[in-house]
Amino acid sequence: MLQRRVAILSFNYSDAVRRSKASLTSLVHVDAFHPIQFVTASRVQTLASFCSTILGTAVRIPCEVLKQRLQAGIFDNVGEAIVGTLRQDGLKGFFRGTGATLCREVPFYVAGMGLYAESKKAAQKILRRDLEPWETIVVGALSGGLASVVTTPFDVMKTRMMTAPQGLPVSMSMVAFSILRQEGPLGLFKGAVPRFFWIAPLGAMNFAGYELARKAMDKNEELTGDQLSQKRLTNSG
Repeated sequence: MLQRRVAILSFNYSDAVRRSKASLTSLVHVDAFHPIQFVTASRVQTLASFCSTILGTAVRIPCEVLKQRLQAGIFDNVGEAIVGTLRQDGLKGFFRGTGATLCREVPFYVAGMGLYAESKKAAQKILRRDLEPWETIVVGALSGGLASVVTTPFDVMKTRMMTAPQGLPVSMSMVAFSILRQEGPLGLFKGAVPRFFWIAPLGAMNFAGYELARKAMDKNEELTGDQLSQKRLTNSG
């Protein structure tokens, strides 16, 4: 649920930046050679996803730490997990694995958004038409699933760091070298298949919801523009 909220935040921010770029372009009347013309929609969405994901991830890391420690059986309940983490590691214990989490979340949403935008564009070019709703769902599912596989190593490192013995220093490099030494490169991709099938449906729903929201906002903008035009004509008459 929390991942879906972060994804929705990314999409909303992406759309806001896209609209800001369009408004700026119309205001300054840039020509075809103006630098802003070279900023494609997919790049704007990718940058927006990057910014919003960092903010969303910073908020959810303490919850993720508590969840991982409860699921690993380190604590029996939330109260015990909070007190135990504070006693053993202090406040910084709630942010253990922040680096690995950001390395997982930021590439995941950026890659997912980029894959979706480019895949959708390629599909529309091949089919020479807009995508049907079910086609958008398929593209979203594949984009989210592939992005989850690519970022699985950081997910593995994040989990190992958050569930490592408390009170002991731990870092991404220590965890990565430990996994490579004991389990080999494939150890970094443990859980990749379940992660793909877990994230793919979320990607399908998130991107489908994003498209519905975007179309609704575009339609609302068109209606607002028509109303403003009519009002101006009435005032001028």
